[in-house]
Amino acid sequence: MKRLFSTQLGAASEPLASAYLLAGTDPLLLDESRQLILARAREQGFDDTLHLDINGATHWGVLQEHCQSQGLFSRRVVWLVNLPENFTQAISKAFQALLPDLHSDILPVFCVSKLNFQTEKQAWFKALSAQFAQLVIVNCQTPTPEQLPQWLKVRLKQAGLHLDGEAQQLLCHNYESNLLALAQVLKLLALRFGDEKLNFYKVQSCIEQSSQFTPYQWLDALLEGKAKRAMRILHSLENEEMEPLILLRSAQKELSVLLSLAQGNPLNNSHERLPHTGLKVRFDALRIWQSRRHLYQAAMQRLSYRRVFEAISMLAELERALKRGQASAPWECFAELTALLAK
Repeated sequence: MKRLFSTQLGAASEPLASAYLLAGTDPLLLDESRQLILARAREQGFDDTLHLDINGATHWGVLQEHCQSQGLFSRRVVWLVNLPENFTQAISKAFQALLPDLHSDILPVFCVSKLNFQTEKQAWFKALSAQFAQLVIVNCQTPTPEQLPQWLKVRLKQAGLHLDGEAQQLLCHNYESNLLALAQVLKLLALRFGDEKLNFYKVQSCIEQSSQFTPYQWLDALLEGKAKRAMRILHSLENEEMEPLILLRSAQKELSVLLSLAQGNPLNNSHERLPHTGLKVRFDALRIWQSRRHLYQAAMQRLSYRRVFEAISMLAELERALKRGQASAPWECFAELTALLAK
């Protein structure tokens, strides 16, 4: 088994594997990874492509017959297979039964939205990695704000573009979590300026503010205490006309998790900080992903019971107003909540 970032997949030295697993949800990285694999597969005689969605309605017998007919007529086919986010016991069992039928004239390219330590302990993943010794797992998750500058440097080198530090920071700021738009602006810069050294002002002349954010990124910034970032994401969500109720429910859920982790008196309204030691057992009990635990730790080191309950009261009042159709300025309320929790 080999693990690669999507930027490593196009290396000329990377041979065609027996199977691939694309892990992530970024549309640009997924599409580019598929196209690179398909191009390499065509060079090896894989001329056909079959698109499949694995779910409760999958006709497993038809797929097994397809495997047998392909082996009989020696057609070489790439299977692009979308896997479910949650494998039921029935789907997992049928999937494992199908794997031995995938012979060398079939190149399976599986796609899964989430792959983590817990996923890799599941039976379907163990069977997949056992069936294909040369399985290549490709990380197609959108780079985090901390990872984006390095990702951008790789893309700039591939495009033959030369940007100074400020220009690179501008691109990261404007196109965070929107790699499709970032890739488009790089093409535009290449067309307009070629191999010319680009500064902040030349890049600024070519771009528009088009970062696309999700409520989860806003909540992550709140938990981490990154007030400026949280406010910027909030303004972007407002401009994109995000439904306020989605933010409301998401924020209520995160605050509930904080109180569950605190395991304190639900009536405690003091300035006492939330307890932030010995959290591992509670993290495990609540099944909180490893990648998110540091966010809750940061919030609990910073927030008091009173601030959390002020936030809960603020959201409850907003919810009542939304249900009555009397919420005249929900985004102002979210801005106040951001200032309360992220400061």
